[in-house]
Amino acid sequence: MLTKLRDDIDVPLAIILSRSHFNGPRCYIKEFYVPALDLSLNPNISDNYNNNNKNTIIINPCLFFDLAFHNILESDLLYGDVNLTFSYGQSAVANYIVPSFYQTAGKTYYRREVVESRGVPWETALQAVLNRSTVVFRVDLVAWPSYYNGEFRGDSEKKNLTIGAYVQIDGSGMKVEKEDIRLDSAASQRGLGIMFLFPSLLVSSLHCLFV
Repeated sequence: MLTKLRDDIDVPLAIILSRSHFNGPRCYIKEFYVPALDLSLNPNISDNYNNNNKNTIIINPCLFFDLAFHNILESDLLYGDVNLTFSYGQSAVANYIVPSFYQTAGKTYYRREVVESRGVPWETALQAVLNRSTVVFRVDLVAWPSYYNGEFRGDSEKKNLTIGAYVQIDGSGMKVEKEDIRLDSAASQRGLGIMFLFPSLLVSSLHCLFV
């Protein structure tokens, strides 16, 4: 159960990060699922909207996602914390930190996570998918992986990885694209040149799991 993303972001209070690009590891969104937009979970939602009973609709604000980190290099990597920002329209709606991990050369590291969003205009988004249209979320990633050349040499071996991708979601709550979505630096330049970290959005995934 998971799927998609897209949209630019301009938000105040930012931590500006540099964009030095390099032929480094790759990251893909394998799945992205937004239960609030899954019309099958609420078959009467269309009637509620037509009868203006919008207050009776229960919204699950969580975003479920699967990521794959591919190390295509010939050296091992050590990731520090990986910062993820999820956006809708012009606003960041969630942040998540993937804890530090070690990755051997040629291997893939998978993460399946859930994060609670805040500030998504669910009424507008639901109306769009009810009309058989799609909505767009965006995912931005910033990390500083270190290369292993016999030993890790601290900050001198770290490379900035700033990438992003858009994800379209339809009335299934899943991403429209059937293929994995690659986060790339070009998408990051179009959208987020700044990484926004809102402590209030770094919420526990346990809340989403039991909504």
